Amino acid sequence: MVPASVEAVRTGGKRGLAAALAAIETRAGSEALARFLDAACAEARGATLGLTGPPGVGKSTLTNALVTAWRRAGETVGVIAVDPSSRRTGGALLGDRARIATDPADRGVFVRSMAARDRLGGLSDQTVAAMVVMRAVFDRVLVESVGIGQSEADVAMVADTVVLCIQPGSGDSLQFMKAGVMELPDVIVVTKADMGAPAQRAKADVEGALTLVARDAGAWVAPVVLVSSTT
Repeated sequence: MVPASVEAVRTGGKRGLAAALAAIETRAGSEALARFLDAACAEARGATLGLTGPPGVGKSTLTNALVTAWRRAGETVGVIAVDPSSRRTGGALLGDRARIATDPADRGVFVRSMAARDRLGGLSDQTVAAMVVMRAVFDRVLVESVGIGQSEADVAMVADTVVLCIQPGSGDSLQFMKAGVMELPDVIVVTKADMGAPAQRAKADVEGALTLVARDAGAWVAPVVLVSSTT
């Protein structure tokens, strides 16, 4: 059933939000759902962060660290983790969800896994609608894309800020130049910075590649930062 209002979702706790997200799948295309999503879009209050990068780069571990920091600061958080799909069942292989540790009793954080299925782009068919609902409920919404290659860029459509994760040893400047996704991020994170020299080298290679990205004069240049999720 489509929720009666955005306020009903806000006061309904995790059960109310879960029902709203379920309606996105079961009532897709209905007039009632369209009205509800329009209302949620008009009542947006949260900032949306898109986290993307290749498999194994540490997106889920970084997500866990960010959620912990935001909750410690008193902010409410909704997470959409897009997982690869089982070829047999079509369901999500919940690897991302397993790495995000949350307290089930904490009403200030909600994690929803979604299966990418056969959709290209790094997100699932329902991600945008789910983000619209969560953005009306939480202070922060984090969308973690499925592990990407060189051209998946849909995360830029759902996020106020796009963070691209790069890991040490993942290529040189030429390799980064070939990645179309390099044109999208607002911030580039080199993960696993505790590795030391390899992380510093990756940072230098990414910064070198960014100098070759075409952009308008005065346009934002994504800073490249070293991050260790453990610290």
